Amino acid sequence: MLPYSEQDLLAANVNPATGLATDYLNLFNEAIMLFEMGLDMPDMAEELADWKRRGYVEHFEKSGFEMKDVVIAAYHRAPSDTRRNFDEVCDRALTTFSSSIDILMSSNLEDEAALTDLGERLRDMKALVLEMDSHIHGRALAPKSLQSEVDALF
Repeated sequence: MLPYSEQDLLAANVNPATGLATDYLNLFNEAIMLFEMGLDMPDMAEELADWKRRGYVEHFEKSGFEMKDVVIAAYHRAPSDTRRNFDEVCDRALTTFSSSIDILMSSNLEDEAALTDLGERLRDMKALVLEMDSHIHGRALAPKSLQSEVDALF
């Protein structure tokens, strides 16, 4: 049982069903915005050097978010499957964002092949944010069982 009411959770942008908060996506949305700007204006890419890879709890612990205690408590009490699946997507996103930022910062933005690769990376980054959002809002598809995958073949 959470020490916070549903109203507290909603005020902290926490989905009461999943125990996850949308504010974590700000970390990624900011990076996407800077990444897009960096593709057009290479000087802006330098702003990404300040982007820090942070897990969910660490992000809120280091933030100035007023209701971070509510968010962190809700996360720790989230259904274990929900949290595990969300964390897996977050880990992939953090890895993808870190490597994509490093590649952008070291790329020749006048090279068409580099721009194509960076565009694909940007699409992947956006897709991961949408996937995290689907977990936060309880719309994520449950992982398919091996049997359902086999059944789909026939």
